[in-house]
Amino acid sequence: MKLQHKIILLPISIIMVIFMICMVSIEYHLKRLLQERFENELGTIASFSLSAVELVSYDFDVNSLDSSFDLLADRISKASNARISYLTYKGVLIGDSELTFSEILSSPPLIERKEVIDAINNGNGTVKRYSHLNQKETVYFAVYNEKSGFIARVSMPEHSFDSTIVNLRLNFIFIILATIACIALLGWFSINLIKKSVKKERDRQEVRIVNRTREITYMQTMTTLLNGAEHLEESAHILTNIMPKLLPNCSGAISLLENNETAYELTHWGDNWPKEVSLLPTQCWLKSTSNHADTETEFCTKEGNILCVKLVNNKECLGSLHLIASSGNVDDNFKHHVDEIAKQISSALSNLILKERLKNEATRDPLTNLYNRRFMLETFKQSLNRTERHKGHLAVLLIDLDHFKSFNDEFGHDAGDMVLSEVAKLFQTNLRLEDIACRYGGEEFCVICPDTGLKDAFLLAEKLRERINKAVLTYKNKTLSAITMSIGISVFPNHGATTSELIAEADKALYKAKRNGRNCTVVANSGSQYQKQK
Repeated sequence: MKLQHKIILLPISIIMVIFMICMVSIEYHLKRLLQERFENELGTIASFSLSAVELVSYDFDVNSLDSSFDLLADRISKASNARISYLTYKGVLIGDSELTFSEILSSPPLIERKEVIDAINNGNGTVKRYSHLNQKETVYFAVYNEKSGFIARVSMPEHSFDSTIVNLRLNFIFIILATIACIALLGWFSINLIKKSVKKERDRQEVRIVNRTREITYMQTMTTLLNGAEHLEESAHILTNIMPKLLPNCSGAISLLENNETAYELTHWGDNWPKEVSLLPTQCWLKSTSNHADTETEFCTKEGNILCVKLVNNKECLGSLHLIASSGNVDDNFKHHVDEIAKQISSALSNLILKERLKNEATRDPLTNLYNRRFMLETFKQSLNRTERHKGHLAVLLIDLDHFKSFNDEFGHDAGDMVLSEVAKLFQTNLRLEDIACRYGGEEFCVICPDTGLKDAFLLAEKLRERINKAVLTYKNKTLSAITMSIGISVFPNHGATTSELIAEADKALYKAKRNGRNCTVVANSGSQYQKQK
């Protein structure tokens, strides 16, 4: 049985049981009341009949009966719908509303009837017995007047009030059926209403589940991709692609802290993202929350559709997520959703920043921020293999600062470290992105230049040497002497086929440059046309 049927049938069954119990109780109580009323009515009719007999009893002679008593019984019977009988104290029937006068004359005495005996002895008597005349159970009530010597007997079928009971039952049945119909109709209406409400709520929940599943999927995808990213530039590309899917009705930007002082924009998204807005709220937020590291979302401006969320991981401020909602004011659900996204981004970016930091520590020289020798050798092999596949050229520049030991002795090691750092900066600003500059050891540097032939390598070396020589360096308000350097060049495949061969040839060229008086560039196994003395 379906649930909706149970919902309807259960109250109907309960109400039917209640109605049946009430009907039986009321019927039982009503029968008693009707029985008492019936007996009282019989007694009243009998008393009235006995009083009325005095009107026709003058000069009465039992041996010469007339029809006066019979006529009186007929009239009272028509008025009361009861059978009226008149008897003498000897039980002789002198009038009866159900018998003709001739039948009365031939009727035997009724002195042996119990109600007659009780009436003579007690003044009235009642008995219930089967009437052959009516063929029904009948109640007889007799009243005796000792003064007049007459007995008035009234009889009526016992179940004369059955019609009242039947009508009561019919009314109860009608009420029950009407109640059942109302309950069924109300139940049907309520079930349909509940079905519509449930369907509407189910559809709404399905939409929420689909949206939430989509959000979780995008968040997991974002977290997975960010955790697999190798550097922040890659993470910026990932965030630019996935954030519009996570927050489809928003434009936004992610800014990161640099050296815990200034903020820079990592990425932004949205068709109408105002670039000039991106830094102002971030700077405002940094000033107001620089000493607070928590994950509470807050508005950065008075406008209700702008939201700025701090990117925090392990109480370390990483930056901010800045959003502009196109659909109007943001609510608490939106803030909660954004806060979840911010936590995922914070965790992933924190891991990526730590990964980059560890990678830099493992691959870069801490003083010059150039790559170290080990990273250079690993990258050198990859670049050489790629150059060999494409049948191109690759140049190696081995650089040594001239008389650097004497420089340290004259100005101190701190000044020497500053010079190394400045030389590294000049390398970074004058080299291509694909060129690999590293600190080879001490004051020696090595530059790997993919897709670079002999002539271009020589021109690059001369450019670097001249820029270093012309640089004016000061230390503690003291101008330092000019820095010169010697450079040795080797080129694949002209001077070697392996990394060790190319480095060895470049090293030989470097020592040749030192023997030639320093501050010059020498190409491995080359003539004077590739050398330039300064």
